[in-house]
Amino acid sequence: MKIRSRAVNLLLSWAAYVVLRLLFLTVRARIYSAVPGVTPYVRPRGEQRYAFALWHDQIVLAVFSSRTWNLAGLISRHRDGGYLADAAQVAGIRPIRGSSSRGGAEAVREILSEPEFHLAITPDGPRGPRREMKEGVVFISSRSGRPLVPTGMAVSNAWWVPGSWTNLAIPKPFSRAILIAGTPIVVPEDVPREQFGEWSRLLTEEMQRLEILAERICQGDESAASSVARDSHTLLPGQSGGVLKSGFRSAA
Repeated sequence: MKIRSRAVNLLLSWAAYVVLRLLFLTVRARIYSAVPGVTPYVRPRGEQRYAFALWHDQIVLAVFSSRTWNLAGLISRHRDGGYLADAAQVAGIRPIRGSSSRGGAEAVREILSEPEFHLAITPDGPRGPRREMKEGVVFISSRSGRPLVPTGMAVSNAWWVPGSWTNLAIPKPFSRAILIAGTPIVVPEDVPREQFGEWSRLLTEEMQRLEILAERICQGDESAASSVARDSHTLLPGQSGGVLKSGFRSAA
C-alpha cells in the first residue's frame, strides 16, 4: 500500500523510530574500526569525511546500533525513496536525494556543498539485485573526495522482513550484533569510467571479507578482530586477492 500523505508518513516514521530505538536497547552491539575515528559512530575530527558502503538489507542494523554523527544518506529519487528520506531525517541522518545509478552527479554537487558530512551509500540499491554492486558508488567517491569505507555486519538472531527485491534484517531482542568499518579505499579523483568496474569488484571483495570476520566475531571468535585492518597498498584493483563466499544469515 502506498502512503501518499506526508504527514502520515512522518507519523509512521516517528513510531517506527521509537520502537526500533527501544528494541536496540536490548541488542548487544559492538563496533570495530580498522582506522581509529573512521566510523560514523564517533564525532569526527579534522576535515576528512568518508563514504560508508553497506548493503541495503543491513540499513536498520547500521542506523540503530549506535548514534551516528555528521552522517548523510544517499537515498533514491524514486517515490519509495521519499518514505526512506523522511525516516532518515527522524533518525538524525541528512537525506541526499539521488542514487548510484540515477541522480549521482546532482548528489555529488549537494554533498560537496556540505563538506562536514560523511556519506552512507547502499550500492545495491535502489532496486537491486540484492548485493550487486553498482559502479556509480565509485563515481560518487572519486568526485566527492570521500574515500570508500567497506563495511561488514553480522547479527546472531534476526527477523527478516520481506521486500520487493531484498529482505531487511531486524535484530531480535537480546541478540548480538557486530559492525565493522574497514580500511578506507582511496579512489583517484580522475579515475576513468572504464575502470569503475575494477574498483567496484575490489569494494565487493572487501565487504565480503569483513562480513566473514563479523560473523566469526559474532560467533565468539575474537581473534578475527585482528584481521580487520588491511595495508592500504593492498586496496587497489588487482591487489586484494579473492575471498570466500560470505555466510551471512539471510532469508533472501
